[in-house]
Amino acid sequence: PEFNSLKRVPCSKPPFTLSQIKKAIPPHCFKRSVLRSFSYLIYDLVLASLFYYVATNYFPSLPQPLPYVAWPLYWAMQGCIFTAFWALAHECGHQAFSDYQWLDDTIGFILHTFLLTPYFSLKYSHRRHHSNTGSLERDEVFVPKKKSALEWWAKHFNNPLGRFLEISIQLTLGWPLYLLFNITGPPYDRLACHYDPYGPIFSDRQRLQIYVSDAGVLAVTYALYRLVLAKGVG
Repeated sequence: PEFNSLKRVPCSKPPFTLSQIKKAIPPHCFKRSVLRSFSYLIYDLVLASLFYYVATNYFPSLPQPLPYVAWPLYWAMQGCIFTAFWALAHECGHQAFSDYQWLDDTIGFILHTFLLTPYFSLKYSHRRHHSNTGSLERDEVFVPKKKSALEWWAKHFNNPLGRFLEISIQLTLGWPLYLLFNITGPPYDRLACHYDPYGPIFSDRQRLQIYVSDAGVLAVTYALYRLVLAKGVG
């Protein structure tokens, strides 16, 4: 018989509440530590600097075809470290880095901007996502689709190859498309763009910080442009 995945979906409330789960977690897990948070940041900075030093000083002298192996390995390893930077900035957006919002916003802005992510824009939309995760009406990203709303080609992706292609597209194009065009986000009456200070995602009191996020991303983009002119693409 055909397997019905809907039978696995719980239809009743669990026998516990979120507050009960929180009470079961040891209190020290909720204490923020500036020293510990900065230790993670310094550790990642040391690793990123070490990888960059090895790549720029030793890869050019490698005999062929070893550079074609070394550089992709470097990209993967450095990408993991940059993902750690992104995760730290994400926690700053939730004010989990320290007890000081100004410090969290400063560190988060620097790290996310370095990775071409509009910090304050994502901070506000992402918080709303966590408050409404999985909601068909109020989630801000990864809004579940109704079966009746699926495209005709969706059923052809329900296999290992289809899922691999879907994940590949999501990891390469999904992020910029979400920031630019609100792909996978909720419907709005106009374009919802994370770079638009007057977009429907943000309130009036958040507009200035969206401008700051945009200015930071533009500054880093220009710096990368100058770096390419000076060092080349390779």
